Amino acid sequence: MVNKEKGYEEKIEEEFLYEKDEEARITEPFDPQAVDIISQPMTISNLVDQLKYGDIVLDPDFQRYANLWDDEKQSRLIESLIIKIPLPTFYFDDCGDDKYIVVDGLQRLYTLKRFMALEKEDTDRLRLKGLEYLKEFEGRMFEELPPNIQRRIRTRNITAYVIRPGTPDKVRTSIFTRINTGGLKLEPAEIKNSVYRGQAANLLKELAHTEEFVRATRSKIPPNRMLDCEFVNRFLAFYLLGTDAYKGNLEDFLNDVLVRLQKESQEVLDQCRQDFRKAMNYAWVLFGEHAFRKLKTDGHYGGINKPLFDAMSVNLAKLSVAECEILLQNKENLEQKFHDLLNDKNFSKSISNATAKIMNVKNRHRAISEIFRSVIEHD
Repeated sequence: MVNKEKGYEEKIEEEFLYEKDEEARITEPFDPQAVDIISQPMTISNLVDQLKYGDIVLDPDFQRYANLWDDEKQSRLIESLIIKIPLPTFYFDDCGDDKYIVVDGLQRLYTLKRFMALEKEDTDRLRLKGLEYLKEFEGRMFEELPPNIQRRIRTRNITAYVIRPGTPDKVRTSIFTRINTGGLKLEPAEIKNSVYRGQAANLLKELAHTEEFVRATRSKIPPNRMLDCEFVNRFLAFYLLGTDAYKGNLEDFLNDVLVRLQKESQEVLDQCRQDFRKAMNYAWVLFGEHAFRKLKTDGHYGGINKPLFDAMSVNLAKLSVAECEILLQNKENLEQKFHDLLNDKNFSKSISNATAKIMNVKNRHRAISEIFRSVIEHD
């Protein structure tokens, strides 16, 4: 989908990870006993108290859309509580310090916050609107409902499940993916940012916001659903783990590097920062507007291509500054070789179809490395 915000009119090229009849193989299924989710009895009153004191986090930085429902839809939810229609299950991630992050149920919780947890004078307080059955309560705030109706809402039981601390990050990622059913589902990068809280997520966001990355990608990668962090995640995975460690499941591979980054030293993180910025800088000065873009059949350049991004950026990162300068001195020769490579059918396939297959991943990284080396060594 095209982002209509200024600067994002160009599409990011769609990536076809696997052939139509092929799925990512689960190479290391996790132990079902590692799924540590408990049922936790709660009432609406419990939820409202936690919302008041900030114990339920409604606006973590991976949730960019906490208020999707209009007043009428929120009011219908309150009406459901009054007439005793059960609410869907809530899911929370226990992030320690008695605080929960919402996995599923964000819009419902935001509704409860507006109707019951905000101060009465708050201009964002919800007044019931567009009710289907209880027309006599139109325009009322919670405190203006009859006392028996207030008690009915407060004492309503809800079904809640909590992912407990200690659940392995990979397991939590899978849980988030499977149970996230909200009005606007979390993107993979948003899920990772929630699960891998700490230095791994912080590094992704830091690098995605660097001037070098924004310039090299020409401000074409929308940050609003953390797609920019997904690109950085790909770079770090192939940069730190290497193509030899790739086993055919791209999602697992991207998670693997985040697990590693959580434990890496500052020295390694600093090296990642330095080499990423170097790669982005030289991608721009060497390829300019054509950086990370493949040729279309009509000879024009398409949108930014994810597989081409990881192959180009990682190979540039692994070169020394002196080697990058040699490429720059021979820029015309490099551009011709690269143009020929983009026209090569086998290479084009490796960045266009079944791009997550081991063979295609290795082929595209190897091909770009060989071009760089050929220019450097024949200088």
